[in-house]
Amino acid sequence: MSLPTIEVIYLPATEAYRANPKDESLLKPAFDLLAEQKGHLQTYAGIKHEDKATAYVVVAWETLEDHRRLQENKELYPVLNAKTTTFFDVSKPPAESTMVHVRPTSEPYKALGAPVTEIAYFTPQAGHSKSEVEQVVDAIAKAMVAAGDAYGVVDAAWGPTVEKENTVGLFIGWTSVDAHWNAIKTNKTLADLIDKIKSISAVNLVHVELTKY
Repeated sequence: MSLPTIEVIYLPATEAYRANPKDESLLKPAFDLLAEQKGHLQTYAGIKHEDKATAYVVVAWETLEDHRRLQENKELYPVLNAKTTTFFDVSKPPAESTMVHVRPTSEPYKALGAPVTEIAYFTPQAGHSKSEVEQVVDAIAKAMVAAGDAYGVVDAAWGPTVEKENTVGLFIGWTSVDAHWNAIKTNKTLADLIDKIKSISAVNLVHVELTKY
């Protein structure tokens, strides 16, 4: 079975969704329509842990082309976007797109279905290459999986992003946010790899309590 393409999009959350991110009635209109589309596999949603104000939606597609086909549908795509306004506050649109597609090199569903999912992006610093970053991120993912339950790791998957040629994405499933910070404090292998990736790349990460719809 081929691996999916993972769409990640975030925008400010509506007041209603911030108050109750588990309220499926806020998601149902958009996600039911999304589930009808060719190539749609799974959808997850949640609130960013760090600010409690940003809504994240993660969609697994069979291929990138399946999502592109939906985006290019001039009749259906505006309808879908209108239905997202129950959880996405579009009153203040961002200056640039907040949508990223990641092509994972391994099955990502356990990481996405964990109690907390870390979503991280790594972009090479000057003097370092994408291949260097990929090697270290691959090592991090493998070390996370090896650390396993003892350190609160559920699973990990990484892959290149579509929109930013040099950027690599990583999904790590955790039992809790605290488990993440404790793991990199107490597991020397993980700590050393984190120090290494920080020395060669710009790191952007968040934690989201995703719920599968």
